[in-house]
Amino acid sequence: MNPPEEGIRSTEELLRRYAAGEREFEQVRLSEADLHNAILHGIDLSEAILNEANLSRADLRGADFSWADLSGANLCGADLRGAIFTRADLTGANLTHANLLKADLSLANLENADLSEAILPDGTLQGASSQPETLSTPTEPQSPPMKVKLHYHPISVNARRVWIALFEKGISFELSRLELNGDQFKPEFVALNPFHHVPVLEDGDFAVVESLAILDYLEAKVPEPSLLPQEPKALAIARMVELVTTNELLPAMNPLIRQAMGFGNANEETLAKSREKVGTVLGFFEEKLGEASYFGGETLSFADIVGGTAVLWLPQLGVSLAEYPRVQAWNDRLNQRDSWQQTQPTPAEVEAFKEHMRTLMVRSG
Repeated sequence: MNPPEEGIRSTEELLRRYAAGEREFEQVRLSEADLHNAILHGIDLSEAILNEANLSRADLRGADFSWADLSGANLCGADLRGAIFTRADLTGANLTHANLLKADLSLANLENADLSEAILPDGTLQGASSQPETLSTPTEPQSPPMKVKLHYHPISVNARRVWIALFEKGISFELSRLELNGDQFKPEFVALNPFHHVPVLEDGDFAVVESLAILDYLEAKVPEPSLLPQEPKALAIARMVELVTTNELLPAMNPLIRQAMGFGNANEETLAKSREKVGTVLGFFEEKLGEASYFGGETLSFADIVGGTAVLWLPQLGVSLAEYPRVQAWNDRLNQRDSWQQTQPTPAEVEAFKEHMRTLMVRSG
């Protein structure tokens, strides 16, 4: 007989397993734990015991805390956009300055909770003297927060676009990793995508394929925060960057990727043409960025996500960004974002992918 599950009893173990890709946790017992400033997007801590825990300024977008014990917890300044607190115990919790936009607080116990200056689920700012009890008994029924499943591979640029967008929008999600070792041809996956590639997004019984279509779907389903400019010129720039990345940059990068990863033998003429095409794209990006922080303005958009997940690989392919200072600064800016850091493939994952591709080439040869 197996010993009973003892569960997670240290923050170190929780953070280590989360960093390794786990999102669903059972038997979490972390009373008085210190998770200040922790980044735990989309984590499932339903039924966790986190009473008196310090979660101040933690990034918990899309987290599931249904039935969790958060009594007396410090959630001051926490980012809780899209988080689920159905039937959670938030008695006496400190939620001052927390961002609860689109969070589900239905049936949560908010007795004596402090919501001063918090952004409420409907986007309004809670006044210092308002009573939080009104939040637990909404006068109108609220639709449940969106929660989806993303089928992905960590090296897939297209899948990473969607992964980052889910983080940026604060959408709760479940990851389903494909190893691309033949599992993409299994009937259950082909039923979702007959073209057997990632990403695929499942929203209930609806499956969406092709990353750009998935991004548009997410924008339509969860309009805030918006990742698509509305002003005509900014929208045109965003769409141009998306399509130039897909139709021009990535095809030009393919020979360089195969060469760098050791499973291609392109001649120097082909590689030179690839570098020239990449340079043309980078020049286009440099001009479209102008003096703005992001394409089309000062806020992140799908253009930055689509373009940025490709450009970040260029230095590893022997293409310097030094001649394009605006692109270099933009690339550095993106890499500082939590969503980029959370989705960055590890060196071990990159090496494993290289080995997998070499094995496939030997077999096909």
